[in-house]
Amino acid sequence: MSVRGYPFFCFAGDVMKPVYFTLAVVTLFSIIAGARPVSGQELTPAQEAEIGTEARRHVERYYGYYYERNPEALSTEIFTIPWISIGATGVRFTMTEEENLARFEAAIATLLERGWNRSIFTTRNVCVLSEGSAIVSGMNTRTRADGSIMSVNGVSYIVAKTDLGWRTISFSSHSPEKVVRCDVE
Repeated sequence: MSVRGYPFFCFAGDVMKPVYFTLAVVTLFSIIAGARPVSGQELTPAQEAEIGTEARRHVERYYGYYYERNPEALSTEIFTIPWISIGATGVRFTMTEEENLARFEAAIATLLERGWNRSIFTTRNVCVLSEGSAIVSGMNTRTRADGSIMSVNGVSYIVAKTDLGWRTISFSSHSPEKVVRCDVE
């Protein structure tokens, strides 16, 4: 049995059990942890600012590729494989490059059918976790060709520096009023 075509859940009677969810979470954190060696040293303010800028630019590049209607670049230059999206309808795993390309082709086509022209990401905060990972949190404003607003949603991206450069390993949609912060205690 699968959910949305993904064989990640099995059913025992009437109860759905997320068999591979734990594996996916472990994979996600392994990607974050394995992105760069952990040095155990504090980052200087200049290093943190540079890493935050790189992470923010990666997310801006993602939105640029959407505006260009470039599913090939979206599927090969932005995300790790696998990657995870989390939203109101649950968890979705994207496991292959082919699946990733099909996902972005369908997403762009659906948006265009609804009159979409552009999505603009407004960064509200970048939480630098380490030399090789950050959470970029903000708002996605979708507009139509006439300039009217289709939607405004909150979204946070977990990004990591890989051998191929910065890549998104997960994102979660949320209320536009929410912002992920990482204050030091």
